[in-house]
Amino acid sequence: MISKFASSVSISILGLIVAAGPACVAQQQDFSALDEYIHTTMKEWRVPGVAVGIVQGSSPVYLKGFGVRNIQTRQPITPDTLFDIGSCTKAFTSASIAMLVDEDKMHWDDRVDKSIPFFHLYDPFADEDVTLRDILTHRTGLPGADLIWYGAPVSREQIVRDLAFIHPTAGFRTEFQYQNAMYVTAGYAVGLVSGGTWDEFVKQRIFQPLGMTDSDTSSIDAQKSPDYASPHELRNGKLEVIPWRNIDNAGPAGSINSSVRDMSKWLALQLNDGVFDGKRLISSKNMQEMHRPQMIISTSGEIAGEFFPDSMQLSYGLGWFIQDYRGHQLVLHPGDIDGFEALTVLIPEIHTGYEVLVNMGGNSYRQALGYHIADMLLHLPAEDWSARFKANDAKYEAEEKSVAAAWESKRNPDAPPSHGLSAYAGTYVNKAYGDVKVSTQNGQLAFLFHDTTSSLNHFQYDTFVVHLELGEGPGIRLTFAQDADGNISGFNMAGICFQRQKP
Repeated sequence: MISKFASSVSISILGLIVAAGPACVAQQQDFSALDEYIHTTMKEWRVPGVAVGIVQGSSPVYLKGFGVRNIQTRQPITPDTLFDIGSCTKAFTSASIAMLVDEDKMHWDDRVDKSIPFFHLYDPFADEDVTLRDILTHRTGLPGADLIWYGAPVSREQIVRDLAFIHPTAGFRTEFQYQNAMYVTAGYAVGLVSGGTWDEFVKQRIFQPLGMTDSDTSSIDAQKSPDYASPHELRNGKLEVIPWRNIDNAGPAGSINSSVRDMSKWLALQLNDGVFDGKRLISSKNMQEMHRPQMIISTSGEIAGEFFPDSMQLSYGLGWFIQDYRGHQLVLHPGDIDGFEALTVLIPEIHTGYEVLVNMGGNSYRQALGYHIADMLLHLPAEDWSARFKANDAKYEAEEKSVAAAWESKRNPDAPPSHGLSAYAGTYVNKAYGDVKVSTQNGQLAFLFHDTTSSLNHFQYDTFVVHLELGEGPGIRLTFAQDADGNISGFNMAGICFQRQKP
């Protein structure tokens, strides 16, 4: 969820071709070509495992697993294999609020502090007026700020409290800025209003009525299942199994683990206006509210370029993206967390939805497969999305290398640090992000932040490079500051200032 969970992302919309709906639902479709496409592209992308579920009307018409759960154990992916669905979780959080709105216990335009009395934002104007709708539509003015929770040993309550110290980077309600911690806040509010926790509410009010018997809200629980996928990433050109990332502290933003069989029931609820198996779980009014565009998203920004190419209109509802797609509308959300990618898609005009789950992160295979399925279901001319997204990934990789080259071109390698390395050692503090410990180890500086350990490699003067994520990227430049007496007093990293704690 950082950047891609951002770690790191639907809506019920009137179809443009209403007459096509009923006929398409009744039509039998041969999915053998889809099987072949998945087999072929998995090899091209070096993906270990994929699961796909397609629902038409109320019934699943395609539930299949491909590849393996873990490249070491070689157990097969099945329709019941659990994956972390990442930010596809957000729609469950907005649905939880919708249920409480139906019960008159919450309202979309309630101020957040009505549910969470201690909630505050740094900007006094935003703090005065921020509502549940604002935090669900990523329009509070706050940047991503994922480092306040990612790998951090902090509770959901502390994450909510720490938001008061995050400086806005856009005007209140003026710009879409994807913000996971606001969904943590929304889920925390669900727990307070319902007299329990977000996890309990989702299990009792969504999982149980839908019969999502294998789904859970914690990576700890997922790994107790007899059928779960392991996360994978390509590192230095080698496919590796990596540890599960525990994001229970940010659960309402992305911690649900599910299978395509279970997610098919969630899709059926969405496609049938809040009704499942003859029972209404969410009112029609609030289903439409979640599926209605609420906030415009720039089609020239990073999110559009990475996930929604060719879209002329893109917006966000309440836990869903709304995208125009080749003359049609998709209601969807991608999800990413270390070693997993997911995609939940609704195509309201043909009363169809699908789920894509992948146990590998760090590339765009999920998008390529997702758009291929949309073309197939909408009977659109074939587009080589695999090639398109491979080129897209190559472009971003080239841009990353270009950034590193630009740094290097301006570097003065003969400019040493202003102090001996031991002078930089100490604890540095930021009210929102927590503590960083800098120490000397084996003749160089070491950096410890939350659960991340990295060397600090000297760049020039008092600037060093730190790697907060494993991989081959250029890292982040960190520059130390001095006080009037010439003592190291703090540092700036990615625009975040940390002050040195006095002994």
